Amino acid sequence: MNWALIAALVAAAVLLLLLARYFGGIMRLRAALRRVANGDLGWPLTLDLPRGLRAAQRDLEAIARQARDLDRAAHRERSELKAILASIPEGIFTVDRRLCLLQANRGVEVMFQQSASPVGRTVVEAFGHAAMHRLVQEGLQGGQEQRGEITVEQEGTTRVFELSISPLELGSDPPGAVVVLHDISRIKNLEQVRREFVANVSHELRTPLTIISGYLETLADGGLDDRPMAENALGVMCKHADRLGLLVDDLLIISRAESRSVPLEVERVDLCHLLHHVVEQFEDPIRSQAATVRIVTAGGDLTLEADTVRLEQVFINLLGNALKYGNRPGLAVELHLVRAGPNLEVQVTDNGPGIPRADQEHIFERFYRVHKDRSRETGGTGLGLSIVKNVVLAHGGKVSVRSAPGEGSTFTVVLPLGQSAVVAPAPWSAAKKTATEETSGG
Repeated sequence: MNWALIAALVAAAVLLLLLARYFGGIMRLRAALRRVANGDLGWPLTLDLPRGLRAAQRDLEAIARQARDLDRAAHRERSELKAILASIPEGIFTVDRRLCLLQANRGVEVMFQQSASPVGRTVVEAFGHAAMHRLVQEGLQGGQEQRGEITVEQEGTTRVFELSISPLELGSDPPGAVVVLHDISRIKNLEQVRREFVANVSHELRTPLTIISGYLETLADGGLDDRPMAENALGVMCKHADRLGLLVDDLLIISRAESRSVPLEVERVDLCHLLHHVVEQFEDPIRSQAATVRIVTAGGDLTLEADTVRLEQVFINLLGNALKYGNRPGLAVELHLVRAGPNLEVQVTDNGPGIPRADQEHIFERFYRVHKDRSRETGGTGLGLSIVKNVVLAHGGKVSVRSAPGEGSTFTVVLPLGQSAVVAPAPWSAAKKTATEETSGG
């Protein structure tokens, strides 16, 4: 027997087995590399490799662990970024060069009242707004941050949005942009209110000043020698000086009420007594108009914690308006006071000419007048009901109006019984009166 040949054959067989084992190990290693490359990181590496390839297996396991850690970190960052974007009230979305939305947060859907995500659609398809499309397109073409404003009509209301468009490099793809939307409707409304307020104040100040200045020039040009004319001029000037004083006082009251710069001087107030005190201040106009004013209460505890002076101003304004603008034969005004749960409710009802429905939603605005010419003749500043609203709100209450032309008006003031502190008893008091009191002219 040729032992040399047998030995050679055995050696060849062993070599082939070793080569087959190494080749199989290499194939398993390559398969594992492909799985890692494809992102399949959630499996154990049990490859059963030969000793010579085990170092490569350890390296591959280290790579897989690092890739798995990086994937988890990236997923966590994506989740955090998504949560941050979802919590931002501003609308944020990204677009590619074709103006197709790649991402959008919840704020975009809320701002534009959309029930589904606009991702995947173009700006025009998603929002139907040509001005937005043009601004985003200009931002992409310009290559630098750009700002602009758009106006959107939504269910009868006008909203204004400010757009900030910034270029965004999207990897190897063509550049896109990130768009941030700010709702500046409230700011625009406040600017409009400020402009109107300045214009109204200027007008209200100019009219009496012009009249006073005119009469002063007349007196300076020799009118003092004509006593009847001089007395008339002085009377007119005094009237318009008083009007200026009332306007300044009302402006100070409403400014302090709106800014909350002066805290309420809270004390225990008997609202029934306060209403009687208010009515007493109008005895002369009630008598001269032959009007009837009644205070009706349901009895019980009608006290609350409030600022007496400011609350008195509320009902002076409401009763004064009822007498001033309801000036007609047989005018009747009723102040109905009742306790309603945790509140006290006062209804000031008159049988005057009423308020047109179109004006009712505006009458608590500053300087708003239903009949402008008539209001100026009666000497009003146009701030009375605005003061009422702000003082009532400062007390945590609410005020509303219900009226129909020719059928009179009802103003309802609801005041909470409790405030934050009780300072002292009310500074004035009146004798307890009957549940129903009537004050009539004549």
